[in-house]
Amino acid sequence: MVRRNRRRTDARAHLRAAQETFRGIGAAQWADRAAAELRATGETLSRHDTDDLAARLTAQELQVVRLAATGATNKQIAAQLFLSPKTVSHHLYRAFPKLGVTVRTELAHIDLG
Repeated sequence: MVRRNRRRTDARAHLRAAQETFRGIGAAQWADRAAAELRATGETLSRHDTDDLAARLTAQELQVVRLAATGATNKQIAAQLFLSPKTVSHHLYRAFPKLGVTVRTELAHIDLG
């Protein structure tokens, strides 16, 4: 709720604590959800240090890339995610270097979990 009220920085401490707690009690799905919310706040710690390509992306970038990998156009992705095509383009622009790809067709060959 804190993140959704545009208090991203305040939300990070709560989300980090939630993620650690969920991992500690073995609730992997809840821990993954907390991690996704943490990435949505702009958290960048260890995103580039991991071998998991999906972890390098923000939650929104991951959604856009997964849809682009299926062959959907920016306009189709935008309609599905309730974004503008320009926003979809921006997310792809930011995701390509993180994934080490240069063309859209390479996305189909990447395992994003």
